[in-house]
Amino acid sequence: MALRNPFIDVSSYNPDTKEFFLAAKNQGALGAVVKLTEGSEDGSAYVNPRAAAQIRNALAVGLRVSCYHFARYTSVADAQNEARFFVKIAKQFGMYDDTLMIDDAEVHSAADYQSTSLAFLQEVEALGYKNTGIYSMKSFFTGGILNSHGFGSRKIWVAGYGVTSLGVDNANAWQTTDHGIMGIDTSLDFDGAFTTGSVSGNVPQVVIPAPQPVQHVGHPASGTYIVQSGDTLSAIAAKYNTTYQNLAAINGIGDPDHINVGQVLKVTGQPTTENTYFVQAGDTLSGIAIKFGTTVSDLVSRNHITNPNVIYVGQKIYIAGSGQSNAYTVKAGDTLSNIANIFHTTWQALAQKNGIANPNVIYVGQTIQI
Repeated sequence: MALRNPFIDVSSYNPDTKEFFLAAKNQGALGAVVKLTEGSEDGSAYVNPRAAAQIRNALAVGLRVSCYHFARYTSVADAQNEARFFVKIAKQFGMYDDTLMIDDAEVHSAADYQSTSLAFLQEVEALGYKNTGIYSMKSFFTGGILNSHGFGSRKIWVAGYGVTSLGVDNANAWQTTDHGIMGIDTSLDFDGAFTTGSVSGNVPQVVIPAPQPVQHVGHPASGTYIVQSGDTLSAIAAKYNTTYQNLAAINGIGDPDHINVGQVLKVTGQPTTENTYFVQAGDTLSGIAIKFGTTVSDLVSRNHITNPNVIYVGQKIYIAGSGQSNAYTVKAGDTLSNIANIFHTTWQALAQKNGIANPNVIYVGQTIQI
């Protein structure tokens, strides 16, 4: 390995200023990989709100810029939908056709994760971006979830903190720490793909197919609604004769008070039957473990969390067991009796289970065990 060129990766949690990227360059960074999207257009439809400025300012100081998508796909068709969404946004940002496009595949969300991940990359390439790669943690490659030799000549970028050897012989890049340059994720580029040369070419002109309805985990995408200005999740729920809790569940929305104009919501279907919890403000992994009677180590393993101290609001956490989450976070306007009705129980039972002395007093953000 002739090169060990440092580069950083950034998302909405990182600054987007020219000063930030200049400081990173002065500390040795030669490239920046910018998060563009997460999930699919018929699902979360998440676009990093800082991506445009991060791309512009990283380029302005002379860093090599690549892009990544955080994968949530559960099938090949779902992976293709996510790839179309990724490419759509990359084109909107004017990314040239030789931009390195990375699949951030760290949520083991499909039975055959290798095939679904490969399908994602193949779709990105079919839509005009030929320079692709995959990122995941060392354990995925050494534990058989992903086969680093099954991606042809595509770039392999591996996260391995606190180790002296990756154990992945064809890795092109190594993310060595999440507290490196500027105190953030820092990697080493072994072959120059992330750090050398200048991006050139044209924005691909391939027509992007519309998202196809696919079977997600436990629920079909069989009806969608595009969020309009002034919409609330509860008002949309009323239009479709459902509840905002159901819409939040089938769309993977962690905070029902925050939806975005243009967001595509599934309005029919059922929540996943896997036991899940969406991270709320103030949550810690240890606190979530206590709520659900499990351990931090199980949550870390089950959710492939690289740093147990870093979780974010809205993040979906898989819990051991089956059935719906056994915790509910109180929202504005909730009463204990309304919560009881939602979960087909009584307010008396909830009060007893949660040690609530006055059933008329609950507060926003409080976690109620169901």
